[in-house]
Amino acid sequence: MTTVLRRTVHPLLVLALTAVAALLLAVVVVPLALGWVPLTVLSGSMEPTVPTGSQVVVAPLEGEDDAAGLSTGDVVTFMPRPDDPTLVTHRIVGVAVDGEGRRSFTTRGDANAVPDAEPVTATQLRGLVKYHVPWAGYAATLLDAEQKRGGIVLVAAALFGYALWQLVGAVRDRRPDDTADDSADATADEAAPEGAGESAGELGRPGGEPSSPAEARTEALPLVPATASGR
Repeated sequence: MTTVLRRTVHPLLVLALTAVAALLLAVVVVPLALGWVPLTVLSGSMEPTVPTGSQVVVAPLEGEDDAAGLSTGDVVTFMPRPDDPTLVTHRIVGVAVDGEGRRSFTTRGDANAVPDAEPVTATQLRGLVKYHVPWAGYAATLLDAEQKRGGIVLVAAALFGYALWQLVGAVRDRRPDDTADDSADATADEAAPEGAGESAGELGRPGGEPSSPAEARTEALPLVPATASGR
């Protein structure tokens, strides 16, 4: 019964744990390790590329030096106005450089027909989108940072517990086979005639006649076991 249950639950449990682990890795572990920032997209201006409710992970941008590495096609997160803390995530569709070498960027949402009204300067930039996880933002908005870290610990404990369960189950499955092998060996020992353990060279013909050299030199062969938000 235990074996059947384990084989039934196994695929579902592996799938669920893998999905949760991958989600936490993408939206918590990787950003923490690399100093990136996860943001939730709240509108559909970047659809279908970035669906509403997705979580975008951005690498922070600061100043003209970081802005110089941007080009057309990059998706960036920026403040549309200095006095507005709302962040917008759109794609760069044009780059301009003034006489002093300062860059400005024309941006547009993938779902929008026209570019944004105002160009974006280096001081407005907040991050370059590295990747996004569709619809993960819905879950992220329900959890704070401490709860996300707790989720990592919980998933790690679940994976460890599952591995232990599999190991114990494998040991239990092997025990009946080992017992059967031991019983078979004991039965064979009891049934063997006296002198069966002697070498082939000492075996004789019935009646006490010695075997010929050609018959006595038979050798047994060894057995091989089979084995961010947009607008």
